[in-house]
Amino acid sequence: MGKEEREKLSGQEPTKSSAISQTSRNEEDIIREYKSKKKEKRRNILVGLAILLICIWAYNSGSTTLNNSATSPSSATEEDLTNWIPSGFNSWSDDPNVSWRWLENKEYKCDYDRACSGIMIIAKNGCDRNLYAEVSIRDKNGVQIGYTNDTVSSALSMEESKLIFNSYEENADTFRLSKISCY
Repeated sequence: MGKEEREKLSGQEPTKSSAISQTSRNEEDIIREYKSKKKEKRRNILVGLAILLICIWAYNSGSTTLNNSATSPSSATEEDLTNWIPSGFNSWSDDPNVSWRWLENKEYKCDYDRACSGIMIIAKNGCDRNLYAEVSIRDKNGVQIGYTNDTVSSALSMEESKLIFNSYEENADTFRLSKISCY
């Protein structure tokens, strides 16, 4: 039997030194337990971070492929895709095979003295069946009031194709290129 139990059985109050040592032991146990739990939390966080980093590394290494081929399209830069475009021409954003430029006034004539415009198109790989372009017609306030289009049959590789857009809108002032299709 312990000292405290003997004192209880004999009807005596526990001695003060016994209560103090019991309280301090409980505080020490509580502090030790707190530190232990804190250490465990830190370890769990570090393990979690390590697992997260491993998962990210595994995902990234699994989604990339090595291709040392010089002709790989993934290694081509924007410059490589557009270096074929002749001086003065623009790349058509929807098709890297197509370049275009507005015609100068001396390069075309309008039918019936109405508003018109024109473009020159070059298709790097040609257009097997058809080359089609469409422009929006705008009035002097910049408001779209219509559209017109033109087409040519199969364009050869690197061949210039001239398309003229005539408008019969009386308020036509400017044109905006809205579509080029090479198929």
